[in-house]
Amino acid sequence: MAADWMLLLGGNELNAGFVQVARAWGVRLAVVDWNERPAIAGDRHIRLDIKSAGPIVAALRGFEGRIRFAYTSADVAVPSTAAINACLGLSPAPDAAIARACNKTAMNEAWSAAGLLGKRFAACTGAADVRRFALDLGRKLIVKPADSSSSRGITVVEADEIGAADWDHIFARAMQAGWRAGAAIAEEFVEGTEYTVEMVGDARGEVAAWGVSKKYHTVNTERNRIAVKLHYNPPDVPHERLERIADFAARCYRALGLRSALGHFEVIEAPDGRLEPVELAARSSGFIGTHLVSILGGAPGAYIAAARDVLGGASVCSGLVASPMSSMYFFYDPPPGVWRKDGAGLADYLPPAIASLAGDRERFRAGAVFGRIDCDNERYGYEVLAGPASMLTIERVRAAEAALYADAMEIGAAAGRRDPEPRRLPAAAARSSALA
Repeated sequence: MAADWMLLLGGNELNAGFVQVARAWGVRLAVVDWNERPAIAGDRHIRLDIKSAGPIVAALRGFEGRIRFAYTSADVAVPSTAAINACLGLSPAPDAAIARACNKTAMNEAWSAAGLLGKRFAACTGAADVRRFALDLGRKLIVKPADSSSSRGITVVEADEIGAADWDHIFARAMQAGWRAGAAIAEEFVEGTEYTVEMVGDARGEVAAWGVSKKYHTVNTERNRIAVKLHYNPPDVPHERLERIADFAARCYRALGLRSALGHFEVIEAPDGRLEPVELAARSSGFIGTHLVSILGGAPGAYIAAARDVLGGASVCSGLVASPMSSMYFFYDPPPGVWRKDGAGLADYLPPAIASLAGDRERFRAGAVFGRIDCDNERYGYEVLAGPASMLTIERVRAAEAALYADAMEIGAAAGRRDPEPRRLPAAAARSSALA
């Protein structure tokens, strides 16, 4: 009997955990990626555009064995992934809900109609629209593409800069980062603590939150907001607050009309306690799904299995999944300087109870030059950490990070220079994964 398959749209190196999930499930992995040599090729590489469902479905007709389901971590491939799952006889979210989850203006409109949005925003089709909104708002704002991710094309404008801002440049920056034609969006900038929520909803409207993360951002950037730590089930946040955030995320998920789909939600908790939605995508991401929130659920790959099962009609229980574990997506965030110590990494400075399930430190070789970054794709490397919540604290990780940079760097030596290839991460090196 031919083995079943799992289909992954996008061979990005951060999807490396799917190789291990497929192996654990006893299925083969097919990877759709336009690149001739994607970082993750799986058991079969289909060289097609991940945005084009029709050609992908046609290519699957020659497969021996059943295609269990299709998955993507890429916003651009969410509509095509849903279409492919429908062709496989599964029941993905409605097209209209998928469309709302792919456009920041549309999702803000839906949340506003549902009474879930407090911030002001405006769709902008030109620089004059952005300027008009900024002058009317009169305080700090953020301008970004309406349909992009990975922190690309974002500009934060302080209140005292509005009068002199280069709105043509700011608008062009947002539009150039978008993946299809559409307006940029300008929003009131809400100060506060940022969180993410990873969800899976069923066809009945129940929504389970598998993990809530507290976000930390780099200071080594210019006028952007780039996350460098996502701390899931953080012990410094009371469980009741995490439950409140998870419940709000579920309401925002339902307001878009989503069902039988994953949800990656970003939200800000203002100092007065109000929750302000940022964006919601009808997908999760690579190591977040395969490792970080699956570990919280108690079984490797369990979150991905839940995504597969709801497409087939399975039910979930609403609420936050409780766990004694904590996990962290840690992105190396060196200050400008020069690396001096081959082989050094964060895990060398952490206690044995905190495991690195996967990681990439390929760039950290003697002589490497580090400068400021401008989007998620320019981050230099990562660790996927997991351990008891009592041990995996932000204080312990920060102390380890500071000790690493103090030992391994000549800080400040490269302040005016950049790594010559800041945009490309090397292939993921999965180490001692619990999915193996």
